[in-house]
Amino acid sequence: MASLSAPGGNDNMKRALFQVLCVAAPKALGGVLAVLLNGLLLTQLSPAEFGIYVLCLTFVTLADGVLGAAVDMAAIKLVSASRALNPAHAAEVERWALVMKLGFVTGLIALVLPMARPLSASLFHREDPGLLMLALTVTVSVLTLRSIGLHLQLAQRFPAYAGLELTAQSMRVGGVVAVLLWWQPSATTLTWAALAGGVLSLLGGLAIVRPRWQRWSSWTLRRDVGRQVLHAAGWMLVIFAFSSLLARADIFLLSQWSTIEQVGLYGAAQVFASIPEMFGLWLGVVFSPRVAPAKAAGRLRPLMLRLQAALFCLAVLLGAVLAVLLRWLPEWLPASFTGASAILLPLLIGALAGLFVMPFVVPCVVFLRPRFVFYLDLFSLPFLLLAYYWAITHSGALGAAWVSAAARTIKAALLQVAAWRLSSHPAGEPSATPS
Repeated sequence: MASLSAPGGNDNMKRALFQVLCVAAPKALGGVLAVLLNGLLLTQLSPAEFGIYVLCLTFVTLADGVLGAAVDMAAIKLVSASRALNPAHAAEVERWALVMKLGFVTGLIALVLPMARPLSASLFHREDPGLLMLALTVTVSVLTLRSIGLHLQLAQRFPAYAGLELTAQSMRVGGVVAVLLWWQPSATTLTWAALAGGVLSLLGGLAIVRPRWQRWSSWTLRRDVGRQVLHAAGWMLVIFAFSSLLARADIFLLSQWSTIEQVGLYGAAQVFASIPEMFGLWLGVVFSPRVAPAKAAGRLRPLMLRLQAALFCLAVLLGAVLAVLLRWLPEWLPASFTGASAILLPLLIGALAGLFVMPFVVPCVVFLRPRFVFYLDLFSLPFLLLAYYWAITHSGALGAAWVSAAARTIKAALLQVAAWRLSSHPAGEPSATPS
């Protein structure tokens, strides 16, 4: 019986599976409902209106991908290995992470406000500054909710995390359903619904974490802790800003070099191509905090080997399921969106490549050799811009999709090689991976 409780034994495996289920189950339910509801929205919105809605969502996901992911990764790096020994310090790190995110996004709103009208005309192909500012306001609720999730993630309170996710997903789905039932669906009404759902989810999340935060320490924020978080987040902010902008360059460049209708078709294909990405994000919540402890214990390579083998099987399974979906998709789409079915194939290739590296490989490289990611993105930037310009001006959304697929697949392969080399060195030993 002792072997069952040994490290790497059945007890640990059961606990890991339970954590994955706590994270994945509510997200999977919400993700499936989101795909179904977005599919329903395709029948209610024109390609142009759906394209504007996609751009609004992209603003939110981009800010979350830059500020949210970078600052939270810094917090995970600082406290994941020592949280149990000093919970008060961990709580203060988490609070500083929240303060920094809200400070950055407030500054962004102040920067965008004077330019909101011309930016709206350039992105949406119509002057609607209120919609742009509304999308940025939604970002505030998303970033705050992410900090609550970070606290539960680091505390390994995965049942509470599951409850928070169920609440957030219910509010998102409920908002779309309310718009479909009682209002005229449009980019504006759907974004207002997203804001209302985010605020309600936030209130529920605060009720979960507030007592424990108060119990650990006062709300005084020491400057030395803030400097630690800022230092840890420095390179990650640069890395995630570059990576997120490159990942979403397809949408923004398509809005500049093509029509808003093409953006709508591209967004319709992404509704289905986002399924593998959702799996990668869910699994990353569970596995990214394991990088630092595994490296310190010298167990990074065996853990990576097991996880990557499992992710490869998951990617193959999802690819087979989505191939069937691709076969029947033209019959399900409204006539105005039938062009999206051809765009879906390359987007799925890129999404499956992302799934293979997102949960563990990306955190591993970002934690251990962050400059590698930055230089990789910096080197690829001019080639990507030229490729996108040629592909979009010649083939519109389909050209953008193939460039995106090629870029994501190549990047995933290079990150996998870098992570494998990093995992071969014992704790404390420098790696030969380029910095």
